[in-house]
Amino acid sequence: MEMNGKQPIPIYLLAKAPEPHRVKTRMQPLLSAQHSAGLAAMMLEETMSKVSEHWAGERILAAAPDIDHPTLQILATRYRFRLEAQVEGDLGVKMWHVLEQGIVRSGGAAVLGSDVPHIPDYVIGDTYRHICMGKSVVGPALDGGFYLLGLTVLPKGIFANIKWSTGSVYDSLKRNAKSSDILFAEHPILRDIDKIEDLEWLANQDARYRKFLA
Repeated sequence: MEMNGKQPIPIYLLAKAPEPHRVKTRMQPLLSAQHSAGLAAMMLEETMSKVSEHWAGERILAAAPDIDHPTLQILATRYRFRLEAQVEGDLGVKMWHVLEQGIVRSGGAAVLGSDVPHIPDYVIGDTYRHICMGKSVVGPALDGGFYLLGLTVLPKGIFANIKWSTGSVYDSLKRNAKSSDILFAEHPILRDIDKIEDLEWLANQDARYRKFLA
């Protein structure tokens, strides 16, 4: 589906290349650097698989620091994602960049993190439909952040004064959105998989992840 004859609505999946000592570091030393990288790769593939199946528009993997990483290249080909490098800056700068180019080109865009491989399939499809109807949508995270954001307009101050990696991120985003007259449709709260207790929870939901705790 397209909006007003524009290009299909894109979703940008933000991810780091799954390199030891660079990903899932908050799970170390309880998880080795190699296991942390393996976990990150598995979570990324699970997310890409779901997006590939349930997102009707364009799919872009916005990665850092090295888009030539073999795992990224393989997964992008397998699940038909366009691969591009993240810009430098904090999370707000990275999201602003991809959302801006998506909205200019397609009239709407979504950005998704790779820390919620358990995201329900319907959330992905519903996000696309919300954007097609001109609605903004957000997926709150249990830790006070958000795992997904879909917009059809991009107010200048949408990410202003947000203290990233704190429990106030989502509240700050909502406050900024309200000041720009944006009302979000909200998806269910999901748990980011960042710490070892999060992995233990995920392994209880999905036995495939138990191997990382063995």
